[in-house]
Amino acid sequence: MQMVKKRFLKAFKSLKNQKTCIYACFTSDPLPSGMKKVEGYLLSKAIGFKRVIDPVPEFIPPDLKALYHGDRFLTILEVRGELSRVFYLFSTPRPIDLEEFMKSGFALAFSLRSEEGFEALLRVIFAKKISGVRYRHRSFVNFLLSFVLSIVLSSLTGVKSIVVQAMVVGTLTFLLFIAVDYPFSILHFRGVDLVPVSKTTEKVFIVRIKRAGKEGE
Repeated sequence: MQMVKKRFLKAFKSLKNQKTCIYACFTSDPLPSGMKKVEGYLLSKAIGFKRVIDPVPEFIPPDLKALYHGDRFLTILEVRGELSRVFYLFSTPRPIDLEEFMKSGFALAFSLRSEEGFEALLRVIFAKKISGVRYRHRSFVNFLLSFVLSIVLSSLTGVKSIVVQAMVVGTLTFLLFIAVDYPFSILHFRGVDLVPVSKTTEKVFIVRIKRAGKEGE
């Protein structure tokens, strides 16, 4: 009974401490113009931030990792220039409106369960392993692709036992899914999950929602 209580408290604490991270990226040419726009916006909202220019994925500064222990909503805002990248990282009690930066970019949302997961996410983003491709239904499509490929590969082994073939298909599906769904499959094991942006913040696409409601459209 005591063990069950400890597990429940641990699970509750993990859920209570869960953070949401928005990774948004937009392009700016010239780069200083985009930096000025972002910094002016953040200063007008009295939001403190960390600025990182062309970060090294292998080294995540302690002050960036410490952002995880700030407010509930974390934001990683990237400004891409032709040759360089600048990141603005900050935490806020509530999600902020990023629409004015998204005309030439994209936004993804993640749920975080640990500081280690946040560090892993930073490494992946700094290493340019997440692009602007829309990831809706990503997991289902990747699983289906992995399952089909595993059936094809298992048929080439010549195994006739149904039990053994099922084990081969299951193993291959798992391994292929890990490879095809990278880096999100690896992030999942580090406590990071991709979630719909619209459920994380109602403000990210608020302008588009309002336009859809205009008369005559």
